[in-house]
Amino acid sequence: MLEPLQGEGGIVPGNADYFQLARKLCDETNALLLCDEVQVGMGRSGTLWGYEQLGVEPDVFTSAKALGGGVPIGAMCARGEAATVLGPGDHASTYGGNPLACSAGLAVAQYFSDHDILDNVKERGEQLSTGLLALAEKYPHICGDVRGWGLLKGIRINDDAGVTAGELVADAMKEGLLLVPAGTSVVRFVPPLIVSEEEIDSALEIFEKTIANFEKPYSI
Repeated sequence: MLEPLQGEGGIVPGNADYFQLARKLCDETNALLLCDEVQVGMGRSGTLWGYEQLGVEPDVFTSAKALGGGVPIGAMCARGEAATVLGPGDHASTYGGNPLACSAGLAVAQYFSDHDILDNVKERGEQLSTGLLALAEKYPHICGDVRGWGLLKGIRINDDAGVTAGELVADAMKEGLLLVPAGTSVVRFVPPLIVSEEEIDSALEIFEKTIANFEKPYSI
């Protein structure tokens, strides 16, 4: 099982050549290629599923979290021979298949179809990337590279920055901006898929204010 983009590992997008080689090896050895789409799936990457960014199609992928729009739900999707392994009643799940969770999942899917969510993810993702790259250029003592897809972005905090990703996240939270660290050195941005242009601008302004508080010693 592979993550198309590592979330907790520091917002690290998969390498297309690596994934395509994995697909080739699985085909040659009659093995299954599985992808974990729990964090990057359901549109967050700018495509419906993260694996679409890498030019491969897995035999099985898992989904949860955004699938139900906040209602606990999990799903495993399979194709080909992999789809014949489990029959009705072979596998039980506390949250899988109950009417409430499935109704929530259907409502989320309908909203995606009716409101061009993927277009917003792509546009706001580009806006976020542009803003974070500008901050990295303006505050090179603190900020390193910017990475990620769509509305799952990370900015690396340099080891010698004098501040950790967790400390920046905590200070941003005091200003009303909810962020989360990804690993020990990356600040992760995972805004709602319906986030507006104005809200992205506001988030970038707050994050810059947070960075500037730690940049001051360098300007003395």
